[in-house]
Amino acid sequence: MDCSECILLIISFCCAGGMNSGLEKTVYGSLGGPTLLSITPELQNFTRQFSNALWKLTASARGTKTSTFLVSCHGNNHTNHMPKRIKFHPENFSLEILETRRTDAGPYEYTVNKGSGEQSLQFQLEVYERVSVPDIQMVSRTLGNESCTVNLSCVVNSGDNVTYSWNCSEGNTSQLHPYNDSFLHLSFTPGEGSFSCTCTARNRVSRQTARFSSSVECRNTPGGSLRNELLESILPIAIVGVLVFGAGITYWLRHRGQEDHSQLKEEKESCTIYSQVQRVEQQKSSRPPPAVKSSECTTIYVSATGLPPDMAQPQNPGLMTIYESVMPPRS
Repeated sequence: MDCSECILLIISFCCAGGMNSGLEKTVYGSLGGPTLLSITPELQNFTRQFSNALWKLTASARGTKTSTFLVSCHGNNHTNHMPKRIKFHPENFSLEILETRRTDAGPYEYTVNKGSGEQSLQFQLEVYERVSVPDIQMVSRTLGNESCTVNLSCVVNSGDNVTYSWNCSEGNTSQLHPYNDSFLHLSFTPGEGSFSCTCTARNRVSRQTARFSSSVECRNTPGGSLRNELLESILPIAIVGVLVFGAGITYWLRHRGQEDHSQLKEEKESCTIYSQVQRVEQQKSSRPPPAVKSSECTTIYVSATGLPPDMAQPQNPGLMTIYESVMPPRS
């Protein structure tokens, strides 16, 4: 048998389906979203011709491989073994995972039984969380006479295996090419201008962008250093003066309040003496006493500005006490 006959024999054997193609395809699934596993047009034709196919998931644990059957096709009938998790499309024999989980990652296989052999296609599913909209912050800014520098940071709140890239324009900067990092360092030449940068965050299943614009004043002024020195020397003195003035005002208000309080306290120190004068009884007579409506007493209220004198102490000889009888009018 010559070489040409051997080649023809091998080709005929492959066409008869005696060999397994063993092709593998990587599919990237989005966490929480649907993931579609599609077979090649060749396998679709084989499935329509032989009508015997199978979708399965292969898992390895401790060196042992286990297969989970997902969909079985026999003739025009198919059986979905996991209807709550997957959906089978009979028009093209593709498999759709409805809500992709991280545990769904792994090797999948679609096999067509052609009687004398099998034709299969392997899928390797990788699951990624989608990237959120990035947030750009100005981390630091240094302004000088010769040059100015700005550092920007681009971060995302969610996403797996995220990569970053920058693109800047509209600025008088010395570094305007893209960067492949979450931090960006910009150096400006002297002069006043503005800049605008775009940060792009991406992974296998998603991509998001954000834009940041700002103006930077970077001047090479001859008197700039002298002016800064004057401000640095005058500003502390002004602050100390304001603090001393405020302390003086506070002390004056507090001292004045204490004087007003003492004066008010002295004015309130007074007392009232109550003196009662009773009617003097008359001598007995043969005539009946006149009718008195009521034995009323007259009360005299005397206001004094000091404490009452001690009754045990001798009175001042220069003073004279007058006792007066108050009689009710006769009828």
